[in-house]
Amino acid sequence: MHKIITSTLTLGAALFLLAGCSSSSSSSKTASSSSTTAKKSSSAQTSSSTSSQSSQAETSSASSSQVAATSSTPWNSAKAQQLRSFMNFWGPSMHQSYAELSPGDYQWFGGVNNTIGSYEGDGSTFEWSTTGTGNYDYNVVAMYNYNKSPQGDGNASTNIGEYHITYAFAYHNGQPVALVSQSTNGGMVWTPTKNATVQSNWARIAGSATN
Repeated sequence: MHKIITSTLTLGAALFLLAGCSSSSSSSKTASSSSTTAKKSSSAQTSSSTSSQSSQAETSSASSSQVAATSSTPWNSAKAQQLRSFMNFWGPSMHQSYAELSPGDYQWFGGVNNTIGSYEGDGSTFEWSTTGTGNYDYNVVAMYNYNKSPQGDGNASTNIGEYHITYAFAYHNGQPVALVSQSTNGGMVWTPTKNATVQSNWARIAGSATN
């Protein structure tokens, strides 16, 4: 009887130890599996973060390139609109109204259609430019005309009359300059405007960072 009890206790202890080992092995496997999953998740997050940073860097680089390309051109449609708004405001404040000219819709008074005139009669070259750059002394990007009369009244016109006030907005050696012509004979003769409001606003618009 004593031997039976002893054997039973020995068998129970063995089963208990076996169960403990099995539980420990299962816990170890679970911990190992959790650790592996956490490592994979961390790796995936790191990869995603790296990919996102790379994408943002590429986007930033492309955006910088576009800005640089746009900024290399001194004249654009946004600046043209700013100048248009200024002339539409400033003209009436002077009791004048100005018409915006373009290469195809005007007739030069006393001159030929395809010549802009001369700078104070010195023979400097003028030509239209859509970008503000070119191979001329004055690269003209915009012009506005007001036809006056000896009686003092006048009107905006793209047809330059004998009595006129015409502004040419140009880049000269890369710098903005506002010219005016009021010549009544001998073609268009341009001089720098003495109107400080026109010159300062033109310099502001032409040199702005608008794209």
